[in-house]
Amino acid sequence: MFIIIFLAAFAAVALTGWIIYALTHPIHAGQGVLIFLCKAAGVVALLSALVLWISQGFAQAIPAFLFMAGFFFAANKLELRWRTW
Repeated sequence: MFIIIFLAAFAAVALTGWIIYALTHPIHAGQGVLIFLCKAAGVVALLSALVLWISQGFAQAIPAFLFMAGFFFAANKLELRWRTW
């Protein structure tokens, strides 16, 4: 139970810090959110691809692997484009 309370408090402090940062630096915060969303979508696509590969076979997992590569490629391009992040 203590772990759940600690994780909730940690998430609340992190979210509050990000909100303050977003209010003071809106452009950088928006860029960071876009990069984070691309990476998160890549991780979700990776997990989906692995589940498809295990359950159905590699041929059915190829589109999910391609989506994963596309999301990670986009995140890397955004990171290179916005050097200040």
